[in-house]
Amino acid sequence: MAVIRDKSCSIRRTDKWISIEAEEVWYGIYFSRRGHVIHAPRDVTPEWIGQNVRLALQTSESFTPIDGGPLNREERVAMEEVSNERRLAFWDDITASYGYKSRDVAWKKFDLVAASWSFDLTKDIELLSTKSSRGGGHSAWPTNRNEGRVFSVPIDAPDKDIGEAVLKAFAKCEGPGKSTEPLFP
Repeated sequence: MAVIRDKSCSIRRTDKWISIEAEEVWYGIYFSRRGHVIHAPRDVTPEWIGQNVRLALQTSESFTPIDGGPLNREERVAMEEVSNERRLAFWDDITASYGYKSRDVAWKKFDLVAASWSFDLTKDIELLSTKSSRGGGHSAWPTNRNEGRVFSVPIDAPDKDIGEAVLKAFAKCEGPGKSTEPLFP
């Protein structure tokens, strides 16, 4: 059985900052060990967002076997350790850069747009608006409520077009962690 492989990234935003984080896909999603990760003050341009989303997706890696076979357990365990170290260092940098008291405080109340690209099948990036819970978790919308909350843009679109699609997706995020309205509607 052939598997549809994806590359993915997370785009997070608060009233202070925005981050774009490449991910690795191993029958699950992990913080990238080598891919593009970046954060900046919230007031970046759509062009900046688009450029960095494209770079994060291009540097995302899919380790899911194309034949749907098993993963090498030792390789996955080694990856998880390096992935977690890089993830925590990234969040420590966000904590220090934006004046949070701790990493735990920085982890709360952000909007999340999940980006994925089925690179073997299409040139389109799928951008999924999420909803957050009081506990800080994020989830997709139920299928019967996701109309108008899923956006698509070609990977080779101009940076501005990708960035504007991301901002439209952010405008549809909901929940107690919601940041303010888009700066560039």
